[in-house]
Amino acid sequence: MDISDIDLIRAIVSTGSISEASATLNQSQPTLSRKLSRLEDQLNVRLFRRSPKGLVPTDLATSILSKAAPLDHKLREIERHVELVTQLETGTINLGVGPIIEQMLLPDVLSRFVETTGEVALSIVTENASTLLQMFQASELDLVVGPFRAGDRKSKDMLVLPMIEDDIVAIARKNHPLFKLKKVDKGVLSGFPLAAPNTSEAARQAQGGPTLPRPKIRSDNYDLLKKIVVKSDMLCVGPRAVFKHEIENGQLREVKINLRITWESALLIRSETMLAPLARHLVTLFEDANERLKP
Repeated sequence: MDISDIDLIRAIVSTGSISEASATLNQSQPTLSRKLSRLEDQLNVRLFRRSPKGLVPTDLATSILSKAAPLDHKLREIERHVELVTQLETGTINLGVGPIIEQMLLPDVLSRFVETTGEVALSIVTENASTLLQMFQASELDLVVGPFRAGDRKSKDMLVLPMIEDDIVAIARKNHPLFKLKKVDKGVLSGFPLAAPNTSEAARQAQGGPTLPRPKIRSDNYDLLKKIVVKSDMLCVGPRAVFKHEIENGQLREVKINLRITWESALLIRSETMLAPLARHLVTLFEDANERLKP
């Protein structure tokens, strides 16, 4: 059995017939029929049974496809590595970023990427941490930057480079009733609705930190959250740097309470992908942008 046999099984499963599978694989129907017959004889099993709706896979065929999934990912990883290593001034880099990275680092990275590369396309996906990791492991993304901890290493061939690390703070509009109080504690905080991002595995709360109220609004879109907070008595929490511009221009103020929560992020890339000039260049741009963000 080889890769073409697995492609044959997959095509028949997805289409339900050899005739439609032949169109998918761009091969003649008699050729595919012979290949299927040869494969079943070789394995001494039946891979499909006929039904009024077409060819239905047997349990063995289904099992073969499930076991072939990691092989597909590995093959795609090898193909992608070859593509990246041979690309110099042309090609495509597939990048995945988390929402906060998208707002805090990506604009700087993109402007410098355009200035310093030739006919290169950058494909960007913005997703939550778990989706980014799944796409990365399936070799759909060349590198990802998001809410990952620098100490987390998902596999031996993965490089984990630390990016932004920041305190989580609570913010409110500049004339919020909270700022008329002499002291703000967790009891006071619970009296106001909270707008917050979706829970992140990269946020760690130290022992003794106050318990935040359940968010009234959950969203990873900080531009939206900040607009809501400016126009209401809602509070918002997030990395301090996210609110830097609004705090400096006086729209928002930081609530003076230590939440004792730290947010971390990291860049994930395979060791072999770092050998590709374009990928390595993009990593350098993220590292430089991260340095410029530091106070």
